Amino acid sequence: MDFNQIKKKLFISLILGIAVVVALGVYSDFNKIVASIMNFNFRYLPVILMLAPLNYFLRYIKWSYYLRILNIRIDRADNIRIFIAGLGMTVTPGKVGEFLKAYLIKELNGTPASVTSPLVLVERLTDGISMILLASVGALRFKYGMGILAVTVVMVALFIAFVRFKAFAVAVIRLLKRLPLLNKIGKQIDAFYESSYELLNVRSLLLSVAIGVVSWSFEGLIVYLTLKAFNSPIPVLSSIFVVSFSTIVGALTMLPGGLVAAEGSIMGLLLMMGVSREIASTATIITRFSTLWLGVAIGIAGLISVQHKLEIKQKLVS
Repeated sequence: MDFNQIKKKLFISLILGIAVVVALGVYSDFNKIVASIMNFNFRYLPVILMLAPLNYFLRYIKWSYYLRILNIRIDRADNIRIFIAGLGMTVTPGKVGEFLKAYLIKELNGTPASVTSPLVLVERLTDGISMILLASVGALRFKYGMGILAVTVVMVALFIAFVRFKAFAVAVIRLLKRLPLLNKIGKQIDAFYESSYELLNVRSLLLSVAIGVVSWSFEGLIVYLTLKAFNSPIPVLSSIFVVSFSTIVGALTMLPGGLVAAEGSIMGLLLMMGVSREIASTATIITRFSTLWLGVAIGIAGLISVQHKLEIKQKLVS
């Protein structure tokens, strides 16, 4: 794994993120944005910045729960490093960089990536289900985004149905393994499926989605408190809808961190709810910093820590 290459990709995403902020500033007039910031109640800021880490904490609990289901044992300190490093990968296209966690587990305790990769996939899947539930409340109220939510629900339901109908899934996988390109990795495909099947049992699914509903609600509260600090409040459920729906839109685009699509959705929804352009822009920037870039910064620190741990391990082995 080339950590320098990963850092380079993160830097490129950061440049794109800065470009998005500049575009929002130009669209809403920097002078008006600065004026709106002068009226911001900074007493809310510490709470706003704490909400995303609370989300990460609950997601770490879910991640650790999945490891127990698969009977994967790893040192707690290493597990924390790996999970935190994964936060930095949210700005990779489609968040595929989060599969770095599977690679890191393999490097630290030898568990094959084919066994742990489904953990990352199911983690994102259950997050998606949680956000669909949160977004559905707002979609029904505002009559907005029902088509996107419907497509997402169908995609998720089909994947879960495929995994849980084991006889059908095994038959399909058996046919796929006859293909020359897949025949060579037949054992890895079987391991991937078995892990997916174990993780998507009813109890695990319900518990994971419940954790996700609570954890992602914290990010909706970021919008609520930010607008309250600007003295332009909207209802809590509306704030949760804004974040959950924009996250779904960003994920469907497969863009790094949902950049552009997520910001555009947050901005558009806030305008639709009657928030002024300059406050909507500033709230969008604050929300994305709290829900995305703060996590990326924490993730980079985790990535550096894991890299250091692996370098020490390699020196001991050699």
